[in-house]
Amino acid sequence: MNLVNFKDLGISEQTNHILKKINIITPTPVQEKSIPLILKGRNIMAQSKTGTGKTLAFVLPIIERLSLQLNEALILVPTRELAKQVNSVIKDLGNSKIKSATIYGGVSINNQIRKLEQGLHIIVGTPGRIIDLYKRRKLNLNNIKYVVLDEADRLWDMGFAPDVKYILNQIKSNYQFMLFSATLDYDMRQLVIKYSKNQFEFLNLSKDELTVRNTRQFYYLIDNFEQKFKTFIEVLKKEKPDHSLVFVNTKKTANWLFNKLKSNGLRFKIGLISGNLSQFQREKILKEYREHEINMLIATDVAARGLDIENISHVINYDIPKFPENYIHRIGRTSRMNKRGVAITLCLKDEYEYLCHIEGLIDKDIRLKTLESQERARHRFTIY
Repeated sequence: MNLVNFKDLGISEQTNHILKKINIITPTPVQEKSIPLILKGRNIMAQSKTGTGKTLAFVLPIIERLSLQLNEALILVPTRELAKQVNSVIKDLGNSKIKSATIYGGVSINNQIRKLEQGLHIIVGTPGRIIDLYKRRKLNLNNIKYVVLDEADRLWDMGFAPDVKYILNQIKSNYQFMLFSATLDYDMRQLVIKYSKNQFEFLNLSKDELTVRNTRQFYYLIDNFEQKFKTFIEVLKKEKPDHSLVFVNTKKTANWLFNKLKSNGLRFKIGLISGNLSQFQREKILKEYREHEINMLIATDVAARGLDIENISHVINYDIPKFPENYIHRIGRTSRMNKRGVAITLCLKDEYEYLCHIEGLIDKDIRLKTLESQERARHRFTIY
């Protein structure tokens, strides 16, 4: 079987050489389908799961087509972390002539104004700060040729839909519109129809690219809430995860679990990421986690949005998510780019219904595992 390469998709020899140097040889399905269409100037609405290579799918063709006019491409993302990740890819692939920068809140606006005044070709930003700079007349949207909404479902989940629509309404130039999302709802589809003038290609790669299929998935069934923390400790001792991401449903649980684990004397170096942190604290913790100075990170769904961290060995759902889609987003943090990770869910007996909904969505049975203490308890109450 002949594998498709990036040159076959229309990517130049120069960019191909850069890709090979960073060991990117074969395009993923979303890249294979998107890149030729974007190079032809088509508007795109692409549905593809987390960890499938969406960033390269739009960055590569934009870099190829860029004519180096100021403020030529605008990439809207939901979080600072994702903005930095996308910009990092642009820096890796672009030449020294391509100037790009991140625009997001929580840091000095003056530095960002200075970068805009010096001249940028690609702007990667979160909606709030983009609007702030536009209203201050520091960001000119007249020359925009490419607009990308990355992780659109996260933009909508975080309440950015009105901001996104406001920004799009300010752009009077003719531009190529690209929307990438793990899930699509009615409002997102209507937005694409409106701002592409109903001229777009819909790529649905979600079924082919369901990253949960590459992940070994288990659950432990727990009789009652009082046994949950003890079970979690036993699971940690059994699994010995190298680099784990632990999900909880609320900030309150995140703080409680962090303090409980810190006082438990475990060997894990534990970090906590929550909405209460300043941007400086958040970035410091994420840097420590990426560099394995922290090897267990506790997070809520909101706090973890936009995280793209390599080599997460285990995703552990301390709390089972109430919405099945969140399960996919959570465990998509491991098994990235064909690596095989482990996802473990702690499920109380009265939460079993949620597990069934998850299995229905991913069309796969999640395997029940038991601990030695659970087996002993079962034998103790078995009548022969």
